[in-house]
Amino acid sequence: MSATPLLETRALTVRAAGRALVDRLDWRVRGGERWCVIGRNGAGKSLVLRALAGLGVPERTGEVLWQGRPQQDWPVGAAAATRALMPQQAQDRFALTVKRTLALSQVVASSAATPAAELMSALDIAALAARRADQLSGGERQRVALAQCAMQGAALMLLDEPVSFQDPAHQQLVGRWLCGAASGKRAWIASAHDPSWIARVATHVLALSGDGLWQAGPVEQILSAPVLERTYGCAWRSVEGAWIPA
Repeated sequence: MSATPLLETRALTVRAAGRALVDRLDWRVRGGERWCVIGRNGAGKSLVLRALAGLGVPERTGEVLWQGRPQQDWPVGAAAATRALMPQQAQDRFALTVKRTLALSQVVASSAATPAAELMSALDIAALAARRADQLSGGERQRVALAQCAMQGAALMLLDEPVSFQDPAHQQLVGRWLCGAASGKRAWIASAHDPSWIARVATHVLALSGDGLWQAGPVEQILSAPVLERTYGCAWRSVEGAWIPA
């Protein structure tokens, strides 16, 4: 195990509308780990991902380090090679084809980046190559956005709800791809809602209660009825390996 985490937070606090959503988060993410962030709507999942990516949030204190170095000390180009963010909803300002959109996403020459043809096949978007990205369905555009993130070649991918628009078959497809996307020195952090899906793809979970409290650990430790109830505010039960609101 590498002595230096890919990502580390030290007393990270994120606030919005006068209240702390996450309070003094001390957390480490290492290569090979697959983290899911869970919590109710408005619990701060997207804000935390933005803070981890080095983007602006309403109010934050504490430190975020990439590979042991404070994020504010990274030059823009080096930061792009270190972490990539997939937003919850892509915004297309220009009428570009999917193929051109992916080509522009490879902002650095990196041996870590997956070839576009391989990504398009793995994420079932090869047939969309000649179509305009701004004319795709929500689920199609979401898979293209995931491929854009991967094309960046960064060691750490930050994914805001990567399967929220996917049908069941594509949720499974994306999950399988994600399971292979974190290995060696690479890792990802994704916000998600479905504990059953998370149990299949994640190695670790960060649970946000929305009142500043948080809990982080291996997936089998966090995906438990007491933690899920505290996180979502409703009872849960496990039925043959699937988590169902009680």
